Amino acid sequence: MSNIFISTTNCGKAHEADIFSVAVCVPYTITGSGDGSIKLWKNKLLDNEVPRDYHISKFVHKTGIHHVDVFHSVEKGGHEICIISCVAFSGDIFFYEVDVKNGTLSSIDLLTAKEKKKSYWAVKWFKSDDQIVCHRFAATDVKGNTYVWRFHPFTKELDEEEAQTEKLKREARLKRNRFQSLDEKIAEETSEERESQEDLILEPHLALQGEIAATEPVFATCLDISPNGLIATGFANGTIVVSQVSTLRPIHSFEGFGIQGIEQNSNTVRDVKFSPMGTLLAVANDSGSYGCVTLYETEFGERVGSFSVPTHSTQSSIGTFAHNGWVFGLSFNSTGEFLATCGYDSKVRVWDVKSRERVSTINISANDVENEQEIMLEDESGDSLKYPPVFGVKFIAKGIRGGMGSDSNEGLCCVCMDRSVRWFREAGGS
Repeated sequence: MSNIFISTTNCGKAHEADIFSVAVCVPYTITGSGDGSIKLWKNKLLDNEVPRDYHISKFVHKTGIHHVDVFHSVEKGGHEICIISCVAFSGDIFFYEVDVKNGTLSSIDLLTAKEKKKSYWAVKWFKSDDQIVCHRFAATDVKGNTYVWRFHPFTKELDEEEAQTEKLKREARLKRNRFQSLDEKIAEETSEERESQEDLILEPHLALQGEIAATEPVFATCLDISPNGLIATGFANGTIVVSQVSTLRPIHSFEGFGIQGIEQNSNTVRDVKFSPMGTLLAVANDSGSYGCVTLYETEFGERVGSFSVPTHSTQSSIGTFAHNGWVFGLSFNSTGEFLATCGYDSKVRVWDVKSRERVSTINISANDVENEQEIMLEDESGDSLKYPPVFGVKFIAKGIRGGMGSDSNEGLCCVCMDRSVRWFREAGGS
């Protein structure tokens, strides 16, 4: 089985320095760069429109940006909320609220003075689709700690325990409603409507839930949050810790799978991603100069497989490497059937999660860029970028991008060392 992805559009020299991170929400593809800026690329473009003419640029910090993530949701009352978080090499987190209708963004202060004193690295938003579970925001620091905040869009904060109690009360009320008089029903509905209106005063803010403390001071490189209440943190020493979001208690700890080289070789965990249902965790870690991707099931924390490509080396018959270079990014598609990976070997690969088979490989070349003036063949040191490493990849759900085939086909977006952003969509489809 194979899936073919075709290029739809691209933007060369999208930033003035390397692009380290990419995030996707319904309105925008967001990129963060070492030039200190973030850019919001409009997703809904016609076939004859080019990304460079439809983007928003915001300078954030002179040290450069290495991580971006986005929260996008339509809340009660039809309120659309879009907040971008980005981390500078200074260790600071910056937040921007996007007015999607007007295409503007403004700085928003979500951390306390004490919280700002940390030196952060990776960040992650979690959008809850359960009305009795809070949205979350999480961040790691350079000492290995993971901090978790509850995100509240409105002035009235959601109390998860109270919400659960109210849910049970509503269910009981529905059972006895058939015995209520008309006046009692009207009075109850009026009271609920009044309370609902009071709950719809917009005031996006974070409330610190707590900290998952590191057992030793090891750099925490990446993290992810699952829909079924788990949070995974990856570390520079190759370990991964999975904790419960509700209690912040660690429940699993394991090492990324791979062939370890000599002592000075890297086994850093580069990325972790939960599947859409939260039943699987994909881990990208170094194995010397190669890149491994391993799957774990989350109930018991057991390794269930890895992704590999055939090796032509006469020295080894072991095929445990997903890329012939470090793997920088992972992304599940919306159904969890496929996993996209990208690496230093200038490739984006798509894997069938169930069979562990590679179903597509996109070979990235500088000549992919349509506008010749935007092609970057060398970096500042004169090193070739003809086949640029890929620093980030994201699956794009059906209907998010504009243009032919986007409503019936999933897409991909990747950012590369030649400072380009590339968009693809699956060929064919239903």
